[in-house]
Amino acid sequence: MKFYDWILKFDKVDLPIGDLARDIKNDANFPKDLTTWSELENYLPTSEGAVYETAKNAFNYFLSEFQ
Repeated sequence: MKFYDWILKFDKVDLPIGDLARDIKNDANFPKDLTTWSELENYLPTSEGAVYETAKNAFNYFLSEFQ
């Protein structure tokens, strides 16, 4: 499963992961085929702050479900 497909499961959740899911869903340029943290990290506008931490935690959660 791709991260994009996985994160969209959270688009109705009222938590930071849900905010991230909605942002990704509404971003027409989001790389839907990314498979690594470095690809996601490179796409993010900054490497600090709440969005970065939420994305990092979400990606680790994603990986934990498939290992």
